[in-house]
Amino acid sequence: MAHPRARGDRPVPGRIPRSGGDGVTDLPPFTRGLHDLGGGCHAWLEPPGGWGYANSGVVLGTDEVLVVDTQNDLALGTALRAAVDVVAGHRAVTTVVNTHSDGDHWNGNLLYEGARIIASEATVGEMKAMWLEPDRMAELARGDTAFGRFIAWRIATFDFNGWRPVLPTESFSGGEHLVLGDQEVELVEVGPAHTRGDTIVHVPSAGVVYAGDVLFTESTPIVWAGPVTRCIAALDRVLDRDPRIVVPGHGPVVRPADVMIVRNYFEFLLEFATGAHRAGKTPAEAYSALDLGPYARWPHASRAYQNILAVYRELDPEFPAVPPPQALEVVLADDDGTWTAGPGCGHTHSTAGPGA
Repeated sequence: MAHPRARGDRPVPGRIPRSGGDGVTDLPPFTRGLHDLGGGCHAWLEPPGGWGYANSGVVLGTDEVLVVDTQNDLALGTALRAAVDVVAGHRAVTTVVNTHSDGDHWNGNLLYEGARIIASEATVGEMKAMWLEPDRMAELARGDTAFGRFIAWRIATFDFNGWRPVLPTESFSGGEHLVLGDQEVELVEVGPAHTRGDTIVHVPSAGVVYAGDVLFTESTPIVWAGPVTRCIAALDRVLDRDPRIVVPGHGPVVRPADVMIVRNYFEFLLEFATGAHRAGKTPAEAYSALDLGPYARWPHASRAYQNILAVYRELDPEFPAVPPPQALEVVLADDDGTWTAGPGCGHTHSTAGPGA
């Protein structure tokens, strides 16, 4: 299947100035580790931000600490936990928030047993039905397919030895207000969007929003649950908080103006896929005809196939759901990201390492 390529020389969206230029100096570099965002908020960033490499957050209260998302495996989670313990000082880690059900945001929960772990009701439901859990990966890696090779790459890349699922200890629906001494935190359920139960975490006094996977920056977002119109609405709810800084689920920390770039991608994709659906094209035909313009230069541009499927489901409730492994077979075979899909897809793949 032909990969969507840009036709014409158009500007690349989403290149985030880290400092200089416009005088911006308080956006951290996209380097691994814990970065101070001000106001008691920190972001743990995991470059390159691709498959399995997610960001986390840390919010310091008077005598306690809240952690947003706990990483994908025990090695990544342990590195995060060590950094949290250093910055926490005398404070105890009392609260963890899982923004959604993807394992790269909650597989590290077992490192916070004894803490209050919170997620939306819909997220907890998806966690209990998790299909890509580490204990099943060896089974899923069977077969000479792009999906099978991808799962084999995950097994080789991430450390799931000793992993076991630790589910949230409590759940909420709609929203929840947390108080960490002098620090107030708002949990806002914005799903279904990326998943069925996405939550954003807002720290009003600091002007910081931890957006989870309703926001990817400098790489292509992917929509598992949808509808895509809800993904757009979720970004609007991020912007409605008038944040100073937004921490995405994957990629560099950004300003609100950069959130609009991702919103524009969804608007573009929605318009294109709606037209293709009305013209009677199959999702595969729509994907083959897609001109992503400047968005084609984002890593993992082939995620557009899954996003087209989400639009088709939105337009036609009777449209059959495509199981994730089946959809990912197309996405991964045509992926131009930095994990190697293997020979046979007809495109050049970077071999610089895993992720974005």
